[in-house]
Amino acid sequence: MNKFGKFAIAVLLGSTALSAAARADDDDHRAIEHVLLISVDGMHEVDLQRYVKGHPTSAFAKLLRHGVHYTNAHTSRPSDSFPGLLAFMTGASPKTHGVFYDDTYDQTLYPPGSN
Repeated sequence: MNKFGKFAIAVLLGSTALSAAARADDDDHRAIEHVLLISVDGMHEVDLQRYVKGHPTSAFAKLLRHGVHYTNAHTSRPSDSFPGLLAFMTGASPKTHGVFYDDTYDQTLYPPGSN
């Protein structure tokens, strides 16, 4: 298994463990707030607006009417699918999380965890 596969499995296992721990600590019985995070590779704001305008009864249109719609998002750099999604999910840049997608990237230029 390559580095990417090992890292993806580690992220999934870590996410599962953290979500279980967070749920176990939840002694507060208020209404549960759900978060639905949608990431469409290569999609721009204008694409979403055009789709919703053409399909006003679609699930996307309903989500936009009833949810929070953040329009000031920017991609991480380097802009690539996996490092971008990981930055989106963790709040860390590729420089911090160390995933630049390409296994041949020279990590001595930006070693993981460096400032």
